[in-house]
Amino acid sequence: MSEYKALIEQLFVQAKAQNIQDMEAYFSEGENFSVNIFKGDIEDYKLANSIGLGFRGFYNGKIGYSYTEKVSKDSINLLIKDVIENAIINDSEDQDVIFKGALKYQEVTTYNKSLDLVSESEKIAFAKEMDKYAYSLDSRVVANQACMFSSGTSNTLLMNNKGLSLQEKSNGAFSYIYLAVAEGNEMSTGFEFVISNDFTKYDPEKMAKKAVDEAIKMLNAKPIKTGEYPILLNNRVSADLLGTISSMFSARAVQKGISMLKGKLGQLVANPCISIIDDPFLINGEATASFDGEGVPTEYKEIIKSGKLTTYLYNLKAAKKDGVKTTGNASRVSYKSTIGIAPTNLYIKKGSKDFSQLVTQISNGLYITELSGMHSGFNTISGDFSLGAKGFLIENGEITRAVNQITVSGNYFTLLTKMNEVGNDLSFSTSGNIGSPSIIIENLAIAGE
Repeated sequence: MSEYKALIEQLFVQAKAQNIQDMEAYFSEGENFSVNIFKGDIEDYKLANSIGLGFRGFYNGKIGYSYTEKVSKDSINLLIKDVIENAIINDSEDQDVIFKGALKYQEVTTYNKSLDLVSESEKIAFAKEMDKYAYSLDSRVVANQACMFSSGTSNTLLMNNKGLSLQEKSNGAFSYIYLAVAEGNEMSTGFEFVISNDFTKYDPEKMAKKAVDEAIKMLNAKPIKTGEYPILLNNRVSADLLGTISSMFSARAVQKGISMLKGKLGQLVANPCISIIDDPFLINGEATASFDGEGVPTEYKEIIKSGKLTTYLYNLKAAKKDGVKTTGNASRVSYKSTIGIAPTNLYIKKGSKDFSQLVTQISNGLYITELSGMHSGFNTISGDFSLGAKGFLIENGEITRAVNQITVSGNYFTLLTKMNEVGNDLSFSTSGNIGSPSIIIENLAIAGE
């Protein structure tokens, strides 16, 4: 990393000579691997390396951005030229900030060396074993629509001319199996996934069995009558819903008037049993980090505490506009991107009751295990939704038959007030950084037969 630090220092010297004042460089390099198996054969295989340098700085009081994928001395002049040109056309009235750094950052673990020691052949063998085992479990398994394993390692360096110099190395992996089973004219699907940078957490037989069992349970599913039902919401489904509206916590969304949470600080916006956490220090969290995209120390916070909205999420620019302290939630997707706002590990705080206890609390209702149409049927600004759903009927406190071909509709912000019991089975969605336990909802409109 020392050669890139030296290059960035040279960039700063030359940029200052051309009247660029406060400035910052963001360097990243990474390696990514992925494989997908179909009926024992490799259907897709990728091994890619990436490297890039993003640069931003103030010219005549305005900030400009630039980036390059050719990280060498030859790119310095072009980076400076692009920053100057972008700053000249920047007509934003909001003022950006280059952070000078902090005295203390909390130590976190984001890298597991043992994962990088796992060979490509071992990763391929894992995916093939998962595929093979799925077919061996039941003759009704007809297709693995996805059976994949992917992993990646990245190194990032954030420096500015105020003395800030931060480094982070991280790695992670993701495996997913999605399959179909058929019985007569009936067909259903099931899936399972694991996200971890610990390869020992990946059990091909366990993952395959869970996906097959889920698919078989959904065979011969039928709709239920239209009406309002008490709902037990699966933990991963609840996490998906939370992820869909997570941008509403952004102070930028509030400032733009596109967040339903505008003007509600200090108010009850959810049932008192609901607390929503943003935790950058979560052990093994997908978005665990000691500093944000601007080099600001991250911090643990309860965005909603016992139903009450306590804070929005801020980066330096949004915080300056509101005259408050940043929450350390500046996001930076890559060296190509500008500064945004995003949560770290965002989740609904778990309760004390296990899943079986939640089921017994519902006399006659519905356990929802899958929602579809999130992109088209969910308005991320208003919170209104109308989504296809699958699950199981709950009768006399017991899960009975499978249910499909139904539509659930409502408003997520209203839903927050109707959540009246939270389980202890916290789980994270396929996004990796959004989680929730299973949750009981007082009632929800169902369109069925």
